[in-house]
Amino acid sequence: MIGRLHGVVLDCPDPGALASFYQRLLGGRVEQGEPAWAGELAVGLGARALDVRPDRTGWQVYADPAGHPFCLVTS
Repeated sequence: MIGRLHGVVLDCPDPGALASFYQRLLGGRVEQGEPAWAGELAVGLGARALDVRPDRTGWQVYADPAGHPFCLVTS
């Protein structure tokens, strides 16, 4: 089976601006989800919030069910 690329994730200070750059350069579309929805889904699937701060916009740190940290980033 050959996999299909469904998205690209880059760590950067301004995700919206970088997404816009690559959209203009390569075509395609920028898809954005609601940050609360992604976080609620992660927690509903067994993740737990590690570092949730109201002053931090755009990303939050969670731990998966095995304890591995991961970030959810939105623009």
